[in-house]
Amino acid sequence: MNSALVDHMNPQILEKYKKMQDKFDLPHLNELKNTFKIEFQEDEKDEKLFEQIRLEISDKLFAFTEKIIEPIIGGAETFSGIFEQSMLTEAEREKLFRLYKKIQVLKWENNLLIMKPDERETAKWIKKTWDFWNNELEDELRTVCKKLSTSWQTLRFKDEKTTYLG
Repeated sequence: MNSALVDHMNPQILEKYKKMQDKFDLPHLNELKNTFKIEFQEDEKDEKLFEQIRLEISDKLFAFTEKIIEPIIGGAETFSGIFEQSMLTEAEREKLFRLYKKIQVLKWENNLLIMKPDERETAKWIKKTWDFWNNELEDELRTVCKKLSTSWQTLRFKDEKTTYLG
């Protein structure tokens, strides 16, 4: 683990995480910190570490759902959404919907963990979400963001004159 991270964290917490990391094939704390911009508290309590990680990951993941995916696959309730829906092909929107379904599964699993915290299940959720983020979501969203950015740059309104036929 990164020494900067180790320097300000409780050694017992690091040891506990290391055991869970080995058991559940979890990412290094540094990887989580860098990917999800997690700021671990110096005085972090042992039992709160996994909850904090889950909370930070879920905040980032569900923000992407609400800000990027839902406006494109759902009804275009925003001005930008009206245009962006037409900037993607039907196949691209279907791909986004498949990702959206997987995120919704993670969301409801997360809700269960909020209602009934369980360290083992939280560790499994972190692993599952980490794998999904790195193996599917990040690349697909990066592709969509690039395409939408390019589409906005090249967007032109058609200059059509209407003729009165009455």
